[in-house]
Amino acid sequence: MEQLENKITTQVARDTAPAKKPVAIAPPAASTKAMSRDIDALTQKLNGAARDVVEVLDGLPPDLERRFNKTEKDVYIKRLHEANGKRLLKTVTTRYEQDRSVRTRVDSYVRLFERLLDTISEAAKGNQMIEACLASESGRVYLMLAEASGRIDAS
Repeated sequence: MEQLENKITTQVARDTAPAKKPVAIAPPAASTKAMSRDIDALTQKLNGAARDVVEVLDGLPPDLERRFNKTEKDVYIKRLHEANGKRLLKTVTTRYEQDRSVRTRVDSYVRLFERLLDTISEAAKGNQMIEACLASESGRVYLMLAEASGRIDAS
């Protein structure tokens, strides 16, 4: 009789226990849209960070500022990319070591770009996307600034 009571108690406990909720998995389209929004937001922040770097290094040229404020948000990334060379690398490296505002702005750009890489790495074919991102103008600027700040060694 005691065994029967134990079986009934066990069965009742099983039947009345709260059901496990199924794990919600976001549909791929939703996660892709969210990732796309994250990438767009980070890209806009990178454009602003590039503007800050140019401002602290050279000041803001009026013609570039007009273009930035209208529609050409990546104009400062292009400026840094076009100027990318040994002279700019040396200038940024020297100023990075000596000037806190340069250090702050360069570090900000580098961190934002690394967040972008982290976000992209979660996507399907993330490695290919990372390679494409590093080969872009903003990626080359990142590599130059990361080298100037000592974050990576380009040798």
